[in-house]
Amino acid sequence: MTTQLIKLCYRNILETGNVSVTDQNNSFPSYRLYDRDIGKLFKGNSAGNNNTFTIQVDQSANNAYDVDRLIIPVGHSLNGLPLALSHSNDGNNWTPALNSWNATASKVDSSFNNTVKRYWKLEITTANNAPEMPEMFLTKEYQFERNPNYGLEDGKKKNILSDETQSGLVRLVKFGEPRRFRTYQLTKIGDNQKTNLESWDNHCEGIKALYLIDHQNDAFFAWLTTKDLIFAMEHENRWSVRMEFLEVL
Repeated sequence: MTTQLIKLCYRNILETGNVSVTDQNNSFPSYRLYDRDIGKLFKGNSAGNNNTFTIQVDQSANNAYDVDRLIIPVGHSLNGLPLALSHSNDGNNWTPALNSWNATASKVDSSFNNTVKRYWKLEITTANNAPEMPEMFLTKEYQFERNPNYGLEDGKKKNILSDETQSGLVRLVKFGEPRRFRTYQLTKIGDNQKTNLESWDNHCEGIKALYLIDHQNDAFFAWLTTKDLIFAMEHENRWSVRMEFLEVL
């Protein structure tokens, strides 16, 4: 198995920008595109103007972040539909970030050249029905400068309640699907990586899930179950830290 450098995608520019959509079903409003809850859907109210549905973000002139990745989790209704992602400095003249491609039923996950633009626009064309999606992440990858030590933990946690009676009878109840679990112990990391990890932790505040692209290049929505990043000082101004991630369904 080849170990990849781990990446985090933790900032979604839809959260800090002004989001506009062609239209919305008021029972499934547009803020669900960026509420970090992939169990709840945004739904349009139509297939759009001339069957083109648009989701647009205005970051404002003074608060624009760079972007290099688009993620839409499983649960969307975009299978077989052409998608196109563009950016603009003025909201009128658009340049493709991702040329038109056809979505599949799986997670939409596309990378492109890192850039800072005020306006971003996702177009869903030839839709016969109003589009649905749980989340739209426009984000920038942060790649670890140094990967975890050997001995990382890679597996799944089962969502099962167990109870044992006084007579020794065991009752087991399954409440949901297993979730991916990762434990990473980083040692000998420098000040730069420590600062970058703290920036992520400060942004998410222990309550925002993020996309983890793990050591096998597997991207999934997860939260930091250890909640706090506590760094231990090592020799020569190096640091160590332990992190546990659990998939969010």
